[in-house]
Amino acid sequence: MEELTHDFLSFLPAALLTLAAAGAPEVYKLAARRFLDRAKSHMASWLYILLDSFLTPVAGLFRVLLGAAAVKSLPFELVRDAVFLQYLNLAADLLVIFYISLGCWRAAPVTRLLLRSAQNHLDLETNQTMGHFFENIFHALVGLFAGIAMLDRLGVPVSGLLTGAGVAGLAVSLAAQSTLNSLIAGITLVLERPFGIGDYIVLGDCEGTVEDISFRSTRIRSPDNVAITIENSKITAEYIQNYDRRQSRLWKFTIGLTYDTPRERIEQLTADLTAMLQAQPDVQPDGVTIALDKFNDYSIDLACRVYITKVNLRDFMQVKNTLNLQILDLMQEEGCEFAFPTTTVDLPERK
Repeated sequence: MEELTHDFLSFLPAALLTLAAAGAPEVYKLAARRFLDRAKSHMASWLYILLDSFLTPVAGLFRVLLGAAAVKSLPFELVRDAVFLQYLNLAADLLVIFYISLGCWRAAPVTRLLLRSAQNHLDLETNQTMGHFFENIFHALVGLFAGIAMLDRLGVPVSGLLTGAGVAGLAVSLAAQSTLNSLIAGITLVLERPFGIGDYIVLGDCEGTVEDISFRSTRIRSPDNVAITIENSKITAEYIQNYDRRQSRLWKFTIGLTYDTPRERIEQLTADLTAMLQAQPDVQPDGVTIALDKFNDYSIDLACRVYITKVNLRDFMQVKNTLNLQILDLMQEEGCEFAFPTTTVDLPERK
C-alpha cells in the first residue's frame, strides 16, 4: 500500500505540470488579449504590434518550458538518462527558437510604420507596394536567422557553411545571373515606383492588374482573369504604361452619318453633341473635340475625342455606356441617321 501511495505521489508533480502546460498558456492568452484590447488606444502603434505578434509565441514558450519540466519530473529511469535529457533539451531549444522566430515573423507590419515615419524625411510614398515588398524582405531575414540558429543548435558548423557559401558565391552568381538581375530589378521597381499593387499596367503584349511584386518576379491578372508572372528584369526592359497614374482616359469614336444628311443638321449635331458631352460631370470640358473627319465610302464621319475623368476600367465603361445612350437619343432628336454599308445596283431598262 505504501508503494502504491509512493508511486501515485511520484507522478503528482508531472501531472500538475502537464495541467499547467495545457491551461496556463490559454489563461495567459485570454488575459493578455483583454489587456491589449483595452490599452491599444493608449500605447504606441509599434509597441502594440510587437506585443500582439508575440502573444501566441509567448504562450507557446510557456507550454514548451512547462512540458519539458513535466517530462523531467516523471519517475522513470529513462528520464534521468543523459542521452534522453540531451535530446529533450535539444527539442525544447528548437521549439524556443521556432516560437521566437514566429513572433518576429508576425511583427513584419512594423516595417510599414518605419516607412511612414521616414516619409517626411525621405519623401517615400507609404503605399501597399513598398510595405508588401519590405515585409517580404523582413520575412526572408527572419527565416534566414532562424535557420542559422537551428542549425547551430543541432551542431552543424554554421561558420564553415557560411565561409563555404562565400567561396562558392561567385560560382552560384554566375549560374544564377538572371535571378540576381531580377532581384536588383525588383528593388529598382520598388524604389522608383512606376506602378503599385492594384494598378492596371501594360507591358508589351501583356496587360492587367498588378497583384504581387516579389524579389524575382511580378504577377499581374489579365482582363481574362489569367495570372501572368513576369521576371522583374524583363519588366524594367519594357515600356511601362500605368493606366491608373493618368488623370483621365481618352475615348475615341466615330459617328457615321448618311450622305443625305443636310449640312445644317451636321453643324447642329456637332454643336449639340459638343455641348452635351461638356456638360457631363465625368468629362473634361476642355477635352471634347468633335469635327467632320472624312467622307467615307458610305458615310460622312464625325471624329470624336473625349477625355473621361474616370480612370478605373469598370467606371470608365459605365460612363461610356451612359454617353452612348445619350448620343443615341440625340441622334433621334436631331433627325440624323447612322450610316451603314449599302450597295446600289442600277438595272438597265428593258425595251
